[in-house]
Amino acid sequence: MPAMYDRFAPFYELEYGHKKDDVDFYLNIVGRYGSPVLEIGVGTGRIALSLAAQGHEVCGVDNSAPMLQIARDKVRRMDSETRKRLTLRRADMRRLRFRDAFRTAIIPFRAFLHNLSQQEQMQTLNGLHRALRPRGVLALDLFVPLYQVLARTTWQVEIPEEDLAPGVTIASSVRHTPAEQRLDIENRYHQSNRIRRAQMTYRYIFRYEMEALLRAAGFKAISCLNGFNGKPYDFFSGLMIFIARKQ
Repeated sequence: MPAMYDRFAPFYELEYGHKKDDVDFYLNIVGRYGSPVLEIGVGTGRIALSLAAQGHEVCGVDNSAPMLQIARDKVRRMDSETRKRLTLRRADMRRLRFRDAFRTAIIPFRAFLHNLSQQEQMQTLNGLHRALRPRGVLALDLFVPLYQVLARTTWQVEIPEEDLAPGVTIASSVRHTPAEQRLDIENRYHQSNRIRRAQMTYRYIFRYEMEALLRAAGFKAISCLNGFNGKPYDFFSGLMIFIARKQ
């Protein structure tokens, strides 16, 4: 069965390959709490490769084969010692099979929000709890459900070619279902008179809802931050980052 990001893979690097704002944050988290580290939603390897290059042992998990293939192509261009520190696996975050294997787990760039029900959220968190060693640490970032954004039920966003590559533009249509806390997004990629479509869905989460999920899965929150600058959560930044320890 195709994964959600299979159709995004050819354009993902154009849209997000330059994203750097979270890399140092996750490098610092792993530097503080240790490796081996498990990254959920490793995608094209944007963060995992940086971690491995800094000397950390990393296992990156993703359910999209095309995204992982891009990551593997990048890994082949790295030196042999760095390659040895990095493992890439195709797996569903809701069905993790690790046990007491990692000191740190990370879920960057709101990937946790692709769990679309409370059952899926708990399956993922319970699997991460099993995967971590005693007192292991989980860190993840989410977007804040801002009221002024979610007051709408439909909207559109366009990304021009100067932000992507010559001849490529993206038009996104968003449909919001408030009762389900659900955002359905369709991207239309325009390239050389061709249009390719890809769809993704998020189920957004509020701060105390996330803290309750973590507690239910056996984690104790260490902190909730407002972004990658390490300051306390304030809602208005648009980001919330949770750091929690396995009980």
